[in-house]
Amino acid sequence: MARPLRIEYPGAHYHVMSRGNRREDIFLSDKDRKVFLDGLADSCETYSIKLIAYVLLSNHFHLLVQTPQANLSEFMRHFLVTYTVRFNRRNGRAGHIFQGRFKSLLVDEDEYLLPLSRYIHLNPIRTSQFKDADFPTKSEYLKKYPWSTYPGYCYLRKRNKNVDYGWLLSTYFGDDTAKGRRQCREYVNRAIEGEIENPFEEVVHQSILGTQEFIDWVRQKLPRKGQREVPSLTKLQQHISAERIIGEVAKAGNVQADDLLDRKTKLKDLRQIAMELSYRYSNCKQKEIGAIFGVDYSTVSQSRARLKAKLKSSRKLKKQFYRILEHIEKLSNSKI
Repeated sequence: MARPLRIEYPGAHYHVMSRGNRREDIFLSDKDRKVFLDGLADSCETYSIKLIAYVLLSNHFHLLVQTPQANLSEFMRHFLVTYTVRFNRRNGRAGHIFQGRFKSLLVDEDEYLLPLSRYIHLNPIRTSQFKDADFPTKSEYLKKYPWSTYPGYCYLRKRNKNVDYGWLLSTYFGDDTAKGRRQCREYVNRAIEGEIENPFEEVVHQSILGTQEFIDWVRQKLPRKGQREVPSLTKLQQHISAERIIGEVAKAGNVQADDLLDRKTKLKDLRQIAMELSYRYSNCKQKEIGAIFGVDYSTVSQSRARLKAKLKSSRKLKKQFYRILEHIEKLSNSKI
């Protein structure tokens, strides 16, 4: 069977799911779940991913995300590898944790994103344990289930700071207010009381969950040549060259690009920002970025890690970084 088409473009929404290898558990303890969520937050920050919803079960997980930079594949590859390494180290294991490649569906925001979020949040009660349970039992269990974004959509005190709750609430329930959160709960409760509709039954081409109008719109965006040459991955975003990014970072810092390429430069912060944004927005790997900056790939990795640590402690640097990042992101999207 051919692999489903991986369609990527800026601003796309996806449902992402992956199971444990041989359907084995991917979490052996709550500590593993916390490590998973910490790694997810780090990967979302690195790849500028908007996290809308998630639920963790014993042997699989579901995510609902938006990708402003058309980089779902890079994001998931980084995230799954990171968790695998951490899981194996913690539990004295080796080898694969997840079963093959992750599964993703491109989602029509207008018609399917909301019911899909509900279906994701209902997963903890879609088990034999709750087959004959009454409505109060199911409802209370979902609101207290700690490894899901649903409690945060119901109550402010149960929120995960790395989740964008406001986007879904403002888009479909008026706003992120007490009224909006109540309407969200009522929307989920209607499915608990009635029959739980499965939106996955309407998936088209193993890749898209959307109306015919949305499918036609996506088809028009796909480059015909690209579909033949790379059937498993179609990227509609054009990357910015690393040289262009370095130039823009230098301009933002009122310096010359050559100053950032000098290994002895005193402009360490700007140099690290240029490396980080080149990694995020160009099509270069760390080895290629290292060649541009005159260092090896491990130095690029270390520089990016140092920048990440400094961003957590320096408000001034963080403000400068995100101002430059926003500019680069606009340039990236304007190239489409």
